[in-house]
Amino acid sequence: MEPNEKVLHRYLNKVCAEVKAKGMHDEIREELSGHFADLMAERQEQGASEEEAQQYAIAQMGDPQAIGRDLHQIHKPRTPWSLFIGLTLLSAVSLLGMGAVEVGFNDHRIPDALMLRQLVFIVLGLIAMTGMYFINFKRLQRASGWIYGLALLMIAAGLLLNLNTMNGTARYAIILGFPFDLIGYSPYLFIVGLAGLIKRPGVQNALGGRIRMWTEAGLLLLPAAIYLLIPSFAELVVYLAVALPLYIWITRHWGRAVIVAAGCVSGLTLYVWSQAYLRDRVNRYFFINDVENGVGFLNRMIHSTLTTAGWRGQGIAELAVDERLPYPYTDFFPVYLVQSFGWAVGLLLLVLVCWFALRMFAYVRSVGDTYGRALILALALMLSIRLIYGLTILTGRMPLISIPFPFLSYGQHVFIEFAALGLLMGVYRRKDMLPAAQVSS
Repeated sequence: MEPNEKVLHRYLNKVCAEVKAKGMHDEIREELSGHFADLMAERQEQGASEEEAQQYAIAQMGDPQAIGRDLHQIHKPRTPWSLFIGLTLLSAVSLLGMGAVEVGFNDHRIPDALMLRQLVFIVLGLIAMTGMYFINFKRLQRASGWIYGLALLMIAAGLLLNLNTMNGTARYAIILGFPFDLIGYSPYLFIVGLAGLIKRPGVQNALGGRIRMWTEAGLLLLPAAIYLLIPSFAELVVYLAVALPLYIWITRHWGRAVIVAAGCVSGLTLYVWSQAYLRDRVNRYFFINDVENGVGFLNRMIHSTLTTAGWRGQGIAELAVDERLPYPYTDFFPVYLVQSFGWAVGLLLLVLVCWFALRMFAYVRSVGDTYGRALILALALMLSIRLIYGLTILTGRMPLISIPFPFLSYGQHVFIEFAALGLLMGVYRRKDMLPAAQVSS
């Protein structure tokens, strides 16, 4: 190493020591080295020796620690405080609601220590969220195929192994005494995998354009076909509602996406119409007032409950037995909150949920990395669709298809929702920590 290179190397080491974003070090070194070479060349053209030009260049570049601190401020991690605050509020509502359910429903329908159990799920979710928050999402991009395959493996395990069932579908694995929904978790993994497997227009790879198109369409539709065959309609609806917009956003092929969407809707309609029990359920939703029991009864019960709640609610321990909702801690949790605490609390919940969803989508534009933007969009869609569905239950007209209310209702689903939000926030955290060469990759 020549003397001027040694001086520059020591200078750059001091600069980079102040910058915590290690991914930016190579780009910083390259930029400062070019600036150093330009200053030396300028001075040497004025007749200075190499040593004099070197001293001049170092002096002109300035104090390395000061430059490093300035660069660190530019490339330091960004904390999405608004989402942290929103998550804290949602978790607080969940815990307080579970405590209210314990007081108001002291019978066999409610699990023991409901509030404590929910707290444990939230703590596990926070641990998962922390891990995903600090993970380098660019590594997930390289592992997209493995993540997609893991989702397939989880579904296969749920179907082939002797797992616990719900609604006739084997889906729960008991880990350390807690149930984990392998089928319910799989859409999150599918969309994270798809975000990396579906290529943008103009990106070159080993496959030809037409082969790539059919491969991507197959990757998009395979999970939908699996959910249809299981059957698992909650996961099917949510997956398609996320995967199709994601496919359009990445590929920019609106016509192709419309054809795929039309095929999915047509196939789903034909399948539902060919199954008598599914056709009967659909008819009940269109003719709720003509049905005395089953789906229509539950929707009418929601409507009756909410129209009598008032602004202040009916309290948590004053309800007659026949006025109490079934499963107030899961599917009917938002209805229970309005019934007990009134529409004033219901409207505050509506504002909180809508604000939280909008904040997630707001981060899409703030991230320069294409894969990072796709991840934020996919995860924001996944969580927002579930949140909005939970609110639409309050209309009394929505089909009840066992989509849990994210972060609020009781259950192990909180674990995967916290992990998904942690990954979303982790992408935002690194938005200024990636070199330009990686942003467009």
